[in-house]
Amino acid sequence: MIIWLASYPKSGNTWVRAFITNYLIENSKNVFGKMNKIKRFPAKKNFIGIVNEDEIKKKPTELYKYFLHVQEKINENKKINILKTHNIGGSIKGHPFTNSNNTCGLIYLVRDPRSVALSYAYHANISFEKSVEHLLNDHRISVNEKIYAEIRSSWKIHILSWLYNGSWPKILIKYEDLHANEFKYFKTILQFINKFTKIEINDEKIKKTINVCNFKNLSELEKKEGFEEKVGNVNFFRKGETEEWKNKLPKNLIKKIEETFKKEMKDLNYL
Repeated sequence: MIIWLASYPKSGNTWVRAFITNYLIENSKNVFGKMNKIKRFPAKKNFIGIVNEDEIKKKPTELYKYFLHVQEKINENKKINILKTHNIGGSIKGHPFTNSNNTCGLIYLVRDPRSVALSYAYHANISFEKSVEHLLNDHRISVNEKIYAEIRSSWKIHILSWLYNGSWPKILIKYEDLHANEFKYFKTILQFINKFTKIEINDEKIKKTINVCNFKNLSELEKKEGFEEKVGNVNFFRKGETEEWKNKLPKNLIKKIEETFKKEMKDLNYL
């Protein structure tokens, strides 16, 4: 069965993957290499021999028709499979992203959309205006490995599609809470995983892993070794701050985000 590690881009997904994998895997010092144990979905590897790539090149959303079948194949190993995704959790043309036969739990990471807009602009090397445009776009689609569609939609739709779909157990982790109290919330994540597959919950081990995977260490490691998820010249692990948007994001864009996502931001205490 699958535990989804889901989030809108630049909301802490990679940071949490680093912590989980480095906590669970002790027989290697390769911090970034361990992260590959939590695979991305959708990814080409899982669809080989199942989809017609010419079909999805013409219409990327047709990939949705194969999601459940591919997840069934992944679950044939009879293990708990933690998968990361930036895809929405809802349905497209009657085809659900997942279902209760394939999913046992959800770890959903959310971040203040003003911070997301700022961080994504640096990550993708685009203007703040373009980044906000992506954030507000209900029809936004990204593409993995050139043709494998990842339907991201807007920040609002992404949240609603995951938190109000499915009957499986869920936890919501705010990036800002994790940033303020890494020990508490990383332990919460481990305790959630432990409900489905027994793992050791050790406070000292958690603290040690936090030291390895804090933002400063990951940023320094990226400068030294590189990081495959980096785009452009700016570090993937750039700053990881929570209120940088206050000094960097133009006021008109802040207002636009706040007006568009007013209800959701209030519900999450961002306003």
